[in-house]
Amino acid sequence: MDTLNGSSWDVVIAGTGLQPALLALALSRSGKKILHLDRNKYYGGREAALSLSEVAEWATLQSAGGVPTSFRNITIHKPDDSSEGPKLAAPRSYSLSLSPCLLYTRSALLPALVSSKAHEQLEFLAVGSWFVWRPSPSEQNIPSEGSLMRVPNSREDIFSDSSLSLRAKSALVKFLRFVAEYQNEEKRETWEAYRDAPFADLLSKQFKVPADFHGPLLALTMSSLPSEDVKTEFALQSIHRHLTSMGVFGAGFSAVLPKYGGLSEVVQVACRAAAVGGAICALDRRIESVEKVTDATGGTQGVQIRVSLQDGDTLATSSIFGTNDQLPNSEADVTSAKFAVCSRSTTIVGSKLLPLFPASAEGSPPPSAAVAVFPSGSLAVNTLETTTHPVSVLVHAGDTGECPQGQCVVYAMTMQESPQASQILKQAVDSLLSSVDAAAPVLWSMQYEVCLTSSEPAVVQDPALTGLYRFVESPLDTVFDDRTLASVKEAWKLVTGETDDTFLSFGDRNVEADEDAAQAELDE
Repeated sequence: MDTLNGSSWDVVIAGTGLQPALLALALSRSGKKILHLDRNKYYGGREAALSLSEVAEWATLQSAGGVPTSFRNITIHKPDDSSEGPKLAAPRSYSLSLSPCLLYTRSALLPALVSSKAHEQLEFLAVGSWFVWRPSPSEQNIPSEGSLMRVPNSREDIFSDSSLSLRAKSALVKFLRFVAEYQNEEKRETWEAYRDAPFADLLSKQFKVPADFHGPLLALTMSSLPSEDVKTEFALQSIHRHLTSMGVFGAGFSAVLPKYGGLSEVVQVACRAAAVGGAICALDRRIESVEKVTDATGGTQGVQIRVSLQDGDTLATSSIFGTNDQLPNSEADVTSAKFAVCSRSTTIVGSKLLPLFPASAEGSPPPSAAVAVFPSGSLAVNTLETTTHPVSVLVHAGDTGECPQGQCVVYAMTMQESPQASQILKQAVDSLLSSVDAAAPVLWSMQYEVCLTSSEPAVVQDPALTGLYRFVESPLDTVFDDRTLASVKEAWKLVTGETDDTFLSFGDRNVEADEDAAQAELDE
Protein backbone atom coordinates (compact mmCIF):
# COMPACT_ATOMS: atom_id res chain seq x y z
CA MET A 1 0.00 0.00 0.00
CA ASP A 2 1.64 3.23 -1.21
CA THR A 3 -0.39 5.61 0.93
CA LEU A 4 -2.30 5.28 4.17
CA ASN A 5 -3.66 8.81 4.05
CA GLY A 6 -7.34 9.04 4.90
CA SER A 7 -7.73 5.35 5.75
CA SER A 8 -9.68 3.99 8.74
CA TRP A 9 -8.87 0.91 10.80
CA ASP A 10 -10.38 -1.08 13.62
CA VAL A 11 -6.98 -1.56 15.25
CA VAL A 12 -3.54 -0.08 14.67
CA ILE A 13 -0.62 -2.09 16.07
CA ALA A 14 2.66 -0.22 16.52
CA GLY A 15 5.78 -2.35 16.55
CA THR A 16 6.76 -5.83 15.43
CA GLY A 17 8.28 -7.00 18.70
CA LEU A 18 6.93 -10.17 20.24
CA GLN A 19 3.88 -8.71 22.00
CA PRO A 20 2.61 -6.65 19.02
CA ALA A 21 3.34 -9.52 16.62
CA LEU A 22 1.47 -12.05 18.75
CA LEU A 23 -1.46 -9.63 18.98
CA ALA A 24 -1.47 -9.36 15.19
CA LEU A 25 -1.49 -13.17 15.01
CA ALA A 26 -4.30 -13.42 17.56
CA LEU A 27 -6.43 -10.93 15.59
CA SER A 28 -5.62 -12.44 12.19
CA ARG A 29 -8.98 -14.26 11.96
CA SER A 30 -11.07 -11.79 13.94
CA GLY A 31 -12.54 -10.06 10.90
CA LYS A 32 -11.09 -6.77 12.14
CA LYS A 33 -9.38 -4.32 9.81
CA ILE A 34 -5.80 -4.29 11.12
CA LEU A 35 -2.90 -1.97 10.31
CA HIS A 36 0.50 -3.11 11.60
CA LEU A 37 3.27 -0.49 11.55
CA ASP A 38 6.92 -0.38 12.61
CA ARG A 39 9.22 2.63 12.63
CA ASN A 40 12.18 0.34 11.87
CA LYS A 41 13.19 -1.17 8.54
CA TYR A 42 13.35 -4.63 10.09
CA TYR A 43 11.00 -6.92 11.99
CA GLY A 44 11.33 -7.92 15.62
CA GLY A 45 11.86 -4.86 17.80
CA ARG A 46 13.82 -5.97 20.85
CA GLU A 47 13.54 -9.57 19.66
CA ALA A 48 15.05 -8.89 16.22
CA ALA A 49 17.73 -11.10 14.69
CA LEU A 50 20.12 -9.27 12.36
CA SER A 51 22.89 -10.08 9.92
CA LEU A 52 26.35 -8.61 10.52
CA SER A 53 25.75 -5.71 8.15
CA GLU A 54 22.33 -5.06 9.70
CA VAL A 55 23.88 -5.10 13.17
CA ALA A 56 26.38 -2.44 12.11
CA GLU A 57 23.58 -0.26 10.69
CA TRP A 58 21.46 -0.86 13.81
CA ALA A 59 24.31 0.10 16.14
CA THR A 60 24.93 3.34 14.24
CA LEU A 61 21.24 4.25 14.38
CA GLN A 62 20.89 3.46 18.09
CA SER A 63 24.00 5.47 18.96
CA ALA A 64 23.04 8.49 16.84
CA GLY A 65 20.24 9.57 19.16
CA GLY A 66 16.97 11.10 18.11
CA VAL A 67 15.02 7.82 18.21
CA PRO A 68 13.43 6.14 21.24
CA THR A 69 15.57 3.18 22.21
CA SER A 70 16.33 1.00 25.19
CA PHE A 71 19.79 0.13 23.81
CA ARG A 72 22.92 2.09 24.64
CA ASN A 73 26.74 1.90 24.84
CA ILE A 74 27.03 -0.38 21.81
CA THR A 75 30.55 -1.39 20.80
CA ILE A 76 31.55 -3.79 18.03
CA HIS A 77 34.97 -5.40 17.80
CA LYS A 78 36.35 -7.35 14.87
CA PRO A 79 39.83 -8.75 15.55
CA ASP A 80 42.53 -8.75 12.90
CA ASP A 81 41.78 -11.67 10.57
CA SER A 82 45.18 -11.82 8.91
CA SER A 83 46.14 -14.94 10.84
CA GLU A 84 45.51 -18.48 9.62
CA GLY A 85 42.39 -20.25 10.80
CA PRO A 86 38.62 -19.77 10.76
CA LYS A 87 37.27 -16.55 9.25
CA LEU A 88 34.01 -14.68 9.32
CA ALA A 89 31.66 -15.73 6.56
CA ALA A 90 29.52 -13.36 4.48
CA PRO A 91 27.40 -10.97 6.61
CA ARG A 92 24.12 -12.66 5.69
CA SER A 93 25.46 -15.99 6.96
CA TYR A 94 24.63 -14.74 10.46
CA SER A 95 21.35 -14.10 12.23
CA LEU A 96 22.25 -12.64 15.62
CA SER A 97 19.51 -12.23 18.20
CA LEU A 98 19.31 -9.01 20.22
CA SER A 99 17.36 -10.84 22.95
CA PRO A 100 18.24 -14.54 22.94
CA CYS A 101 16.27 -16.77 25.28
CA LEU A 102 15.18 -20.36 25.64
CA LEU A 103 11.68 -21.81 25.91
CA TYR A 104 10.99 -24.52 28.44
CA THR A 105 8.95 -27.28 26.86
CA ARG A 106 6.10 -26.53 29.26
CA SER A 107 6.02 -22.84 28.31
CA ALA A 108 2.54 -21.50 27.55
CA LEU A 109 3.84 -20.11 24.25
CA LEU A 110 4.36 -23.52 22.66
CA PRO A 111 0.73 -24.79 22.84
CA ALA A 112 -0.41 -21.33 21.68
CA LEU A 113 1.79 -21.65 18.60
CA VAL A 114 0.34 -25.11 17.98
CA SER A 115 -3.32 -24.09 18.38
CA SER A 116 -2.78 -21.09 16.09
CA LYS A 117 -1.09 -23.31 13.45
CA ALA A 118 2.00 -21.07 13.61
CA HIS A 119 4.17 -24.04 14.62
CA GLU A 120 3.81 -25.44 11.10
CA GLN A 121 6.24 -22.76 9.89
CA LEU A 122 8.65 -23.06 12.81
CA GLU A 123 11.42 -25.50 13.62
CA PHE A 124 12.47 -26.00 17.23
CA LEU A 125 15.86 -27.27 18.36
CA ALA A 126 16.88 -28.91 21.62
CA VAL A 127 18.77 -27.01 24.32
CA GLY A 128 21.05 -29.68 25.77
CA SER A 129 23.23 -29.45 28.84
CA TRP A 130 23.48 -26.94 31.67
CA PHE A 131 26.94 -26.09 32.97
CA VAL A 132 28.14 -24.09 35.96
CA TRP A 133 31.51 -22.43 36.45
CA ARG A 134 33.40 -23.62 39.51
CA PRO A 135 36.31 -21.30 40.37
CA SER A 136 39.51 -22.75 41.72
CA PRO A 137 40.26 -21.92 45.38
CA SER A 138 42.64 -19.02 45.93
CA GLU A 139 44.31 -17.58 48.99
CA GLN A 140 42.76 -14.14 48.46
CA ASN A 141 39.29 -15.61 47.70
CA ILE A 142 39.45 -13.79 44.36
CA PRO A 143 38.88 -16.35 41.59
CA SER A 144 41.27 -16.38 38.67
CA GLU A 145 40.83 -19.85 37.23
CA GLY A 146 38.23 -22.57 37.25
CA SER A 147 36.38 -25.15 35.20
CA LEU A 148 32.94 -25.94 33.84
CA MET A 149 30.87 -28.58 35.60
CA ARG A 150 27.90 -30.22 33.94
CA VAL A 151 24.78 -29.81 36.10
CA PRO A 152 23.05 -33.15 36.78
CA ASN A 153 19.37 -33.32 35.85
CA SER A 154 18.48 -36.73 37.23
CA ARG A 155 19.30 -39.41 39.77
CA GLU A 156 21.40 -41.20 37.14
CA ASP A 157 23.42 -38.04 36.43
CA ILE A 158 24.14 -37.56 40.13
CA PHE A 159 25.31 -41.10 40.84
CA SER A 160 27.52 -41.15 37.75
CA ASP A 161 29.36 -38.00 38.92
CA SER A 162 32.62 -39.20 40.46
CA SER A 163 33.38 -35.77 41.94
CA LEU A 164 30.54 -36.08 44.47
CA SER A 165 30.77 -37.90 47.77
CA LEU A 166 28.18 -40.53 48.59
CA ARG A 167 26.72 -38.21 51.23
CA ALA A 168 26.40 -35.35 48.74
CA LYS A 169 24.78 -37.66 46.18
CA SER A 170 22.23 -38.81 48.73
CA ALA A 171 21.36 -35.22 49.71
CA LEU A 172 20.96 -34.15 46.09
CA VAL A 173 18.76 -37.08 45.14
CA LYS A 174 16.58 -36.40 48.19
CA PHE A 175 16.24 -32.76 47.15
CA LEU A 176 15.36 -33.51 43.51
CA ARG A 177 12.69 -35.97 44.62
CA PHE A 178 11.30 -33.31 46.92
CA VAL A 179 11.19 -30.65 44.18
CA ALA A 180 9.18 -32.93 41.92
CA GLU A 181 6.40 -32.95 44.54
CA TYR A 182 7.03 -29.72 46.43
CA GLN A 183 3.53 -28.38 45.67
CA ASN A 184 1.85 -31.28 47.46
CA GLU A 185 0.26 -30.34 50.77
CA GLU A 186 2.39 -32.73 52.81
CA LYS A 187 5.58 -31.27 51.30
CA ARG A 188 4.71 -27.64 51.99
CA GLU A 189 5.61 -27.97 55.66
CA THR A 190 9.20 -28.61 54.63
CA TRP A 191 9.68 -25.33 52.79
CA GLU A 192 6.87 -22.98 53.89
CA ALA A 193 8.95 -21.46 56.69
CA TYR A 194 11.68 -20.68 54.12
CA ARG A 195 9.32 -19.22 51.48
CA ASP A 196 10.85 -15.73 51.55
CA ALA A 197 14.24 -16.78 52.86
CA PRO A 198 17.33 -17.27 50.69
CA PHE A 199 17.19 -20.55 48.81
CA ALA A 200 20.58 -21.49 50.25
CA ASP A 201 19.02 -21.63 53.73
CA LEU A 202 16.62 -24.38 52.66
CA LEU A 203 19.40 -26.32 50.96
CA SER A 204 21.73 -26.17 53.96
CA LYS A 205 19.31 -26.55 56.85
CA GLN A 206 16.66 -28.88 55.48
CA PHE A 207 18.52 -30.99 52.95
CA LYS A 208 22.16 -30.74 54.06
CA VAL A 209 23.25 -30.03 50.49
CA PRO A 210 26.96 -29.10 50.53
CA ALA A 211 27.60 -25.41 49.93
CA ASP A 212 29.77 -26.10 46.89
CA PHE A 213 26.73 -27.58 45.17
CA HIS A 214 24.44 -24.61 45.76
CA GLY A 215 25.78 -23.02 42.57
CA PRO A 216 24.61 -25.80 40.23
CA LEU A 217 21.13 -25.79 41.76
CA LEU A 218 20.96 -22.00 41.55
CA ALA A 219 21.99 -22.32 37.90
CA LEU A 220 18.81 -24.29 37.22
CA THR A 221 16.73 -21.34 38.47
CA MET A 222 18.18 -19.14 35.68
CA SER A 223 17.83 -16.18 38.03
CA SER A 224 19.71 -12.97 37.25
CA LEU A 225 19.70 -11.95 40.93
CA PRO A 226 22.58 -12.31 43.41
CA SER A 227 22.56 -15.71 45.09
CA GLU A 228 21.44 -14.34 48.45
CA ASP A 229 18.45 -12.62 46.82
CA VAL A 230 17.08 -15.78 45.19
CA LYS A 231 14.15 -16.70 47.42
CA THR A 232 13.09 -20.26 48.15
CA GLU A 233 9.64 -20.12 46.56
CA PHE A 234 10.99 -18.74 43.28
CA ALA A 235 13.83 -21.27 43.23
CA LEU A 236 11.51 -24.23 43.82
CA GLN A 237 9.14 -23.05 41.08
CA SER A 238 12.01 -22.63 38.63
CA ILE A 239 13.74 -25.94 39.34
CA HIS A 240 10.39 -27.74 39.26
CA ARG A 241 9.77 -26.18 35.82
CA HIS A 242 13.16 -27.39 34.63
CA LEU A 243 12.72 -30.95 35.89
CA THR A 244 9.12 -31.41 34.78
CA SER A 245 9.94 -30.04 31.32
CA MET A 246 12.44 -32.85 30.83
CA GLY A 247 11.18 -35.45 28.37
CA VAL A 248 8.06 -33.59 27.18
CA PHE A 249 9.21 -33.57 23.53
CA GLY A 250 11.90 -36.21 23.84
CA ALA A 251 14.42 -37.65 26.22
CA GLY A 252 17.39 -35.67 27.45
CA PHE A 253 16.29 -32.04 27.14
CA SER A 254 13.93 -29.65 28.90
CA ALA A 255 14.06 -26.56 26.68
CA VAL A 256 13.99 -25.58 23.02
CA LEU A 257 14.67 -22.57 20.83
CA PRO A 258 13.27 -21.59 17.43
CA LYS A 259 15.73 -22.00 14.57
CA TYR A 260 17.03 -18.97 12.64
CA GLY A 261 17.18 -16.31 15.34
CA GLY A 262 15.00 -17.44 18.23
CA LEU A 263 11.93 -15.34 18.97
CA SER A 264 12.61 -13.26 15.85
CA GLU A 265 11.42 -16.23 13.82
CA VAL A 266 8.21 -16.40 15.88
CA VAL A 267 7.68 -12.71 15.10
CA GLN A 268 8.15 -13.30 11.36
CA VAL A 269 5.66 -16.17 11.33
CA ALA A 270 3.12 -14.18 13.36
CA CYS A 271 3.35 -11.17 11.03
CA ARG A 272 3.03 -13.43 7.99
CA ALA A 273 -0.09 -15.07 9.42
CA ALA A 274 -1.60 -11.66 10.11
CA ALA A 275 -0.94 -10.66 6.49
CA VAL A 276 -2.63 -13.85 5.25
CA GLY A 277 -5.62 -12.87 7.39
CA GLY A 278 -5.83 -9.48 5.69
CA ALA A 279 -3.75 -7.21 7.92
CA ILE A 280 -1.61 -4.56 6.25
CA CYS A 281 1.95 -4.52 7.57
CA ALA A 282 4.27 -1.61 6.76
CA LEU A 283 7.85 -1.10 7.89
CA ASP A 284 9.68 2.23 8.10
CA ARG A 285 6.46 4.04 9.07
CA ARG A 286 6.87 6.13 12.23
CA ILE A 287 3.90 7.37 14.23
CA GLU A 288 4.44 11.08 14.82
CA SER A 289 1.39 11.84 16.96
CA VAL A 290 -1.94 10.47 18.18
CA GLU A 291 -4.92 12.54 19.25
CA LYS A 292 -8.55 12.15 20.17
CA VAL A 293 -11.15 12.91 17.49
CA THR A 294 -14.31 14.73 18.60
CA ASP A 295 -17.20 16.33 16.71
CA ALA A 296 -18.33 19.95 17.02
CA THR A 297 -20.47 19.20 20.07
CA GLY A 298 -17.64 17.52 21.89
CA GLY A 299 -18.99 14.03 21.33
CA THR A 300 -16.84 11.13 20.23
CA GLN A 301 -17.11 10.04 16.59
CA GLY A 302 -17.20 6.43 15.42
CA VAL A 303 -13.42 6.56 15.27
CA GLN A 304 -11.73 7.89 18.38
CA ILE A 305 -8.09 8.39 17.46
CA ARG A 306 -6.34 10.26 14.66
CA VAL A 307 -2.86 8.92 13.90
CA SER A 308 -0.32 11.08 12.06
CA LEU A 309 2.73 9.49 10.43
CA GLN A 310 6.12 11.05 9.78
CA ASP A 311 5.48 11.17 6.01
CA GLY A 312 2.39 13.34 6.47
CA ASP A 313 -0.23 10.59 6.13
CA THR A 314 -3.07 10.66 8.65
CA LEU A 315 -5.42 7.81 9.45
CA ALA A 316 -8.11 6.96 11.97
CA THR A 317 -8.66 4.03 14.31
CA SER A 318 -10.77 2.91 17.23
CA SER A 319 -7.81 1.58 19.20
CA ILE A 320 -4.04 1.46 19.01
CA PHE A 321 -1.63 -0.91 20.76
CA GLY A 322 2.14 -0.62 20.79
CA THR A 323 5.42 -0.60 22.65
CA ASN A 324 6.80 2.63 24.08
CA ASP A 325 9.60 2.89 21.52
CA GLN A 326 6.97 2.91 18.74
CA LEU A 327 4.47 5.35 20.25
CA PRO A 328 4.68 9.09 20.97
CA ASN A 329 5.57 9.97 24.54
CA SER A 330 2.77 9.78 27.08
CA GLU A 331 1.92 12.74 29.25
CA ALA A 332 1.97 10.38 32.22
CA ASP A 333 4.24 7.48 33.08
CA VAL A 334 1.93 4.52 32.58
CA THR A 335 4.49 1.78 33.12
CA SER A 336 7.07 2.14 35.86
CA ALA A 337 9.54 4.70 37.13
CA LYS A 338 11.96 1.92 38.04
CA PHE A 339 14.50 0.72 35.51
CA ALA A 340 17.44 -1.63 35.55
CA VAL A 341 20.36 -2.06 33.17
CA CYS A 342 21.19 -5.39 31.59
CA SER A 343 24.66 -5.75 30.07
CA ARG A 344 24.91 -8.13 27.11
CA SER A 345 27.51 -9.44 24.71
CA THR A 346 27.39 -11.44 21.49
CA THR A 347 30.51 -13.31 20.38
CA ILE A 348 31.10 -15.30 17.20
CA VAL A 349 33.62 -18.08 17.81
CA GLY A 350 35.46 -20.07 15.14
CA SER A 351 34.96 -23.44 16.84
CA LYS A 352 32.22 -26.03 17.27
CA LEU A 353 32.88 -26.08 21.06
CA LEU A 354 31.90 -29.76 21.00
CA PRO A 355 32.40 -30.46 24.74
CA LEU A 356 29.36 -28.23 25.40
CA PHE A 357 27.13 -30.46 23.27
CA PRO A 358 27.50 -34.01 24.60
CA ALA A 359 25.03 -36.61 23.40
CA SER A 360 22.19 -36.99 25.87
CA ALA A 361 19.72 -39.84 26.23
CA GLU A 362 19.47 -42.51 23.56
CA GLY A 363 17.08 -41.50 20.82
CA SER A 364 17.07 -37.83 21.77
CA PRO A 365 17.75 -35.13 19.14
CA PRO A 366 21.28 -33.71 19.03
CA PRO A 367 21.56 -30.55 21.14
CA SER A 368 21.94 -27.27 19.26
CA ALA A 369 22.41 -25.02 22.29
CA ALA A 370 23.90 -25.17 25.77
CA VAL A 371 23.64 -23.06 28.91
CA ALA A 372 26.50 -22.01 31.19
CA VAL A 373 26.08 -20.04 34.40
CA PHE A 374 28.79 -18.18 36.29
CA PRO A 375 27.33 -17.86 39.82
CA SER A 376 27.64 -14.84 42.08
CA GLY A 377 31.21 -14.50 43.28
CA SER A 378 32.71 -16.79 40.66
CA LEU A 379 34.38 -14.03 38.63
CA ALA A 380 36.68 -11.23 39.70
CA VAL A 381 35.63 -7.61 39.25
CA ASN A 382 39.10 -6.49 40.31
CA THR A 383 41.83 -7.66 42.69
CA LEU A 384 39.64 -6.90 45.71
CA GLU A 385 36.09 -7.90 44.84
CA THR A 386 34.07 -10.51 43.00
CA THR A 387 30.85 -10.35 41.03
CA THR A 388 27.61 -9.92 42.97
CA HIS A 389 25.34 -11.05 40.13
CA PRO A 390 25.56 -14.21 38.04
CA VAL A 391 26.48 -14.22 34.36
CA SER A 392 24.25 -16.35 32.14
CA VAL A 393 25.64 -17.66 28.86
CA LEU A 394 23.77 -19.26 25.95
CA VAL A 395 25.92 -21.04 23.36
CA HIS A 396 24.26 -21.64 19.97
CA ALA A 397 25.78 -24.03 17.45
CA GLY A 398 25.69 -23.70 13.67
CA ASP A 399 22.58 -25.92 13.57
CA THR A 400 20.56 -22.95 14.85
CA GLY A 401 21.06 -21.11 11.57
CA GLU A 402 22.53 -18.15 13.45
CA CYS A 403 26.05 -18.79 12.16
CA PRO A 404 27.80 -21.11 9.67
CA GLN A 405 28.51 -24.72 10.55
CA GLY A 406 31.80 -25.04 12.41
CA GLN A 407 31.19 -21.84 14.38
CA CYS A 408 29.18 -20.91 17.47
CA VAL A 409 27.48 -17.79 18.77
CA VAL A 410 28.01 -17.11 22.47
CA TYR A 411 25.47 -14.81 24.13
CA ALA A 412 26.23 -13.54 27.65
CA MET A 413 24.26 -11.31 30.02
CA THR A 414 24.43 -9.96 33.55
CA MET A 415 22.52 -7.50 35.71
CA GLN A 416 25.74 -6.56 37.53
CA GLU A 417 25.69 -2.79 38.09
CA SER A 418 29.31 -1.95 37.57
CA PRO A 419 31.44 0.13 35.21
CA GLN A 420 33.28 -3.13 34.64
CA ALA A 421 30.17 -5.04 33.48
CA SER A 422 31.44 -5.34 29.91
CA GLN A 423 34.78 -6.61 31.17
CA ILE A 424 32.98 -9.15 33.37
CA LEU A 425 31.12 -10.49 30.34
CA LYS A 426 34.36 -10.76 28.39
CA GLN A 427 35.95 -12.57 31.32
CA ALA A 428 33.06 -15.05 31.42
CA VAL A 429 33.28 -15.75 27.68
CA ASP A 430 37.08 -16.05 27.78
CA SER A 431 36.86 -18.42 30.76
CA LEU A 432 34.31 -20.57 28.98
CA LEU A 433 36.43 -20.76 25.84
CA SER A 434 39.63 -21.55 27.74
CA SER A 435 37.83 -24.37 29.55
CA VAL A 436 36.32 -25.87 26.38
CA ASP A 437 38.67 -25.03 23.49
CA ALA A 438 41.60 -22.79 24.34
CA ALA A 439 42.46 -22.42 20.66
CA ALA A 440 38.99 -21.18 19.67
CA PRO A 441 39.38 -17.79 17.94
CA VAL A 442 36.98 -14.92 18.54
CA LEU A 443 35.94 -13.73 15.07
CA TRP A 444 33.60 -10.88 16.04
CA SER A 445 32.02 -9.51 19.19
CA MET A 446 29.53 -6.87 20.31
CA GLN A 447 28.69 -5.49 23.73
CA TYR A 448 25.74 -3.32 24.67
CA GLU A 449 23.40 -2.34 27.47
CA VAL A 450 19.63 -2.55 27.59
CA CYS A 451 17.53 -0.37 29.90
CA LEU A 452 14.70 -2.49 31.28
CA THR A 453 11.53 -1.74 33.14
CA SER A 454 11.26 -3.60 36.42
CA SER A 455 7.55 -4.21 35.85
CA GLU A 456 6.13 -7.50 34.65
CA PRO A 457 4.77 -7.74 31.09
CA ALA A 458 1.39 -6.06 30.77
CA VAL A 459 -0.88 -4.00 28.55
CA VAL A 460 -1.75 -0.62 30.07
CA GLN A 461 -4.35 1.98 29.09
CA ASP A 462 -2.67 5.34 28.48
CA PRO A 463 -4.39 7.75 30.89
CA ALA A 464 -4.02 10.62 28.44
CA LEU A 465 -5.98 9.02 25.58
CA THR A 466 -8.80 6.49 25.67
CA GLY A 467 -8.17 3.67 23.21
CA LEU A 468 -4.38 3.97 23.34
CA TYR A 469 -2.74 0.97 25.02
CA ARG A 470 0.93 0.50 25.75
CA PHE A 471 2.66 -2.85 26.08
CA VAL A 472 5.02 -3.10 29.03
CA GLU A 473 7.74 -5.35 27.68
CA SER A 474 9.20 -8.24 29.62
CA PRO A 475 12.45 -7.75 31.53
CA LEU A 476 15.00 -9.36 29.23
CA ASP A 477 15.94 -12.73 30.65
CA THR A 478 17.42 -15.94 29.36
CA VAL A 479 14.08 -17.76 29.78
CA PHE A 480 10.84 -16.77 28.03
CA ASP A 481 8.38 -15.18 30.47
CA ASP A 482 4.89 -16.66 30.05
CA ARG A 483 3.40 -13.43 31.39
CA THR A 484 4.30 -11.93 28.00
CA LEU A 485 1.67 -14.15 26.39
CA ALA A 486 -0.82 -13.28 29.14
CA SER A 487 -0.41 -9.56 28.34
CA VAL A 488 -1.18 -10.26 24.68
CA LYS A 489 -4.30 -12.18 25.68
CA GLU A 490 -5.51 -9.18 27.70
CA ALA A 491 -5.00 -6.91 24.69
CA TRP A 492 -6.85 -9.36 22.45
CA LYS A 493 -9.80 -9.48 24.87
CA LEU A 494 -9.95 -5.67 24.88
CA VAL A 495 -10.43 -5.75 21.10
CA THR A 496 -12.65 -8.80 20.66
CA GLY A 497 -14.45 -9.22 23.98
CA GLU A 498 -14.10 -12.97 23.54
CA THR A 499 -13.34 -15.61 26.15
CA ASP A 500 -9.97 -17.10 27.01
CA ASP A 501 -10.59 -20.46 25.36
CA THR A 502 -10.70 -18.97 21.85
CA PHE A 503 -7.41 -17.06 22.19
CA LEU A 504 -5.00 -18.17 19.44
CA SER A 505 -7.21 -21.18 18.77
CA PHE A 506 -7.63 -21.49 15.01
CA GLY A 507 -9.25 -24.22 12.96
CA ASP A 508 -8.07 -25.07 9.48
CA ARG A 509 -8.77 -22.44 6.86
CA ASN A 510 -11.45 -23.15 4.27
CA VAL A 511 -9.06 -22.35 1.46
CA GLU A 512 -5.33 -22.67 1.18
CA ALA A 513 -3.61 -19.45 2.24
CA ASP A 514 -1.59 -17.65 -0.37
CA GLU A 515 1.68 -17.51 1.56
CA ASP A 516 3.62 -16.01 -1.34
CA ALA A 517 1.21 -13.09 -1.60
CA ALA A 518 1.39 -12.56 2.14
CA GLN A 519 5.18 -12.51 2.06
CA ALA A 520 5.11 -10.04 -0.82
CA GLU A 521 2.83 -7.81 1.26
CA LEU A 522 5.27 -7.97 4.17
CA ASP A 523 8.20 -7.11 1.94
CA GLU A 524 6.61 -3.91 0.57
